[in-house]
Amino acid sequence: MLTRLALLIVFGISLVIITPAHADVESLSLGKPFYTNEENIEFVGTEEDGFKQVSVAIKRNGVTLELLGDPASDKDGAFTTFPRLVEKIFESNGTYEAIAFTSTQRIEDGIILNLEYDGQRVTEVTDFVLALKSISDYSTDVEKTITFTASITDSSVKDVVFSLDDEPSGATIDSESGKFVWTPSKSQGNIQDVDYSFDIIATKGSQEDKESITITVKQAYVEPVKEPEPTKEPEPTKTTEPKDLGIASFVDKTKDPQSYVDRYNNEATYKEWFDDNFAEYDSIYQAVGLEEPKVLASFVDKTKDPQSYVDRYNNEATYKEWFDDNFAEYDSIYQAVGLEEPKVLASFVDPNLDPQYYVDRYNKETTYKKWFDETYPDITIYEAVGLEEEEIVEQEFGECGEGTDLVDGMCVIVDNSNGGGCLIATATYGSEMAPQVQFLREVRDNQLMSTNSGSLFMTGFNQLYYSFSPTIADMERENPAFKEAVKIGITPLLSSLSIMSYAESESEILGYGIGVLLLNLGMYVAAPAMLIHKARKYVRI
Repeated sequence: MLTRLALLIVFGISLVIITPAHADVESLSLGKPFYTNEENIEFVGTEEDGFKQVSVAIKRNGVTLELLGDPASDKDGAFTTFPRLVEKIFESNGTYEAIAFTSTQRIEDGIILNLEYDGQRVTEVTDFVLALKSISDYSTDVEKTITFTASITDSSVKDVVFSLDDEPSGATIDSESGKFVWTPSKSQGNIQDVDYSFDIIATKGSQEDKESITITVKQAYVEPVKEPEPTKEPEPTKTTEPKDLGIASFVDKTKDPQSYVDRYNNEATYKEWFDDNFAEYDSIYQAVGLEEPKVLASFVDKTKDPQSYVDRYNNEATYKEWFDDNFAEYDSIYQAVGLEEPKVLASFVDPNLDPQYYVDRYNKETTYKKWFDETYPDITIYEAVGLEEEEIVEQEFGECGEGTDLVDGMCVIVDNSNGGGCLIATATYGSEMAPQVQFLREVRDNQLMSTNSGSLFMTGFNQLYYSFSPTIADMERENPAFKEAVKIGITPLLSSLSIMSYAESESEILGYGIGVLLLNLGMYVAAPAMLIHKARKYVRI
């Protein structure tokens, strides 16, 4: 009896030693959403125990095509199979099975992952339908920001990627949140409404859905009225002009003399009439009192683009030397080929910036004006940047700062109840085109002024703001140190106002606005008051 019991104990211990622990695969997925033919496919997942060999068999119609594996998972059971080129495994379109199992698990008991191969890439077979929610069309004005958020019908689907197709220049969408933002520029407006149609795309694995949208940019400009063509001049009776000549008798001095030249060049009967009756004049230009333009140089081919000669002159040294030597009677290559010579901008001008920006700096910044006058004493700021000089209208007396007007000899605040410039921010950042100033303008126009509550707030705020902002702005321009202090002081305010860009409805504007107001009261009033109170306690001690 004791002998039999001892044998049973020894046999049980040997089973424990010989039989390995059993571990099952818990999860299996592709290493990324999809793999193309030229990529190496990997499978990732977890098994129960850790430090186990994991195999992944790829089957189709019950036939094993490939066997991938990881010799040993990590201590937490996570595994990644060795990579294998997609086109070496998947040879035809259709559905495949990937079965993951451990060395102690039968393949029939492994986890199955269904795969789809379309000839170009491999993806997981999904159990959901990806569909975008309907997006309505919009209309806006130039330089007004339009924003909305695209989303899908099934909110449980995660990691959806949003993108745009054939979008207008400057339009963007956040690939994760689906937030769309676009501010049409002046160049995207026209003399009539302009439609911009494009697609918003949502992608998840092998699934994709598109939603077409049209944004209409409203009419931005008014087409100029075409001047009526001049009536045909009655043919005057033949007269004999004295040899000292002067203006011909048929010329009406109230009309543009060029109109006579144009008729002479374009109407054969008018040309014949002039040549027959006013032969004493050398040309139609002399008859109407205009300086006769020089004819085109002999080398110019009228069938070619005259700009081609200018390009050769500017780019080929030998061509330039030949022209300068043989056609010295012309002031420039432009005159020789019949083109108007372009204005040459000063070297400091960036053609990508609005030239008015330089004029504004010249008028508002003393140091900038002094630098320009000393560096370019022979030209005005308007000539330097290529603008026509504005006619200066002098005030009767006195000078008022920005945001005020001279009325009956007194500087009074301009009515900005419907929204005006941010004087303090403009003075702080040096230009109305600064990003911080444009951000404040966008929050005002696109969020606050688009709702009743926002408009009421801006009306009351402007009455208070414009009572002191001109004085602050003038102090900033006169004192650089004070300007830097203001810049530091308003930076938290600008950061907090970014919250308002998420507000779209009346209720959101009201809620976010109250929150931002309380936040700024805390930063600019409550926090300093607490610091002062605590400091006074320590001073008394």
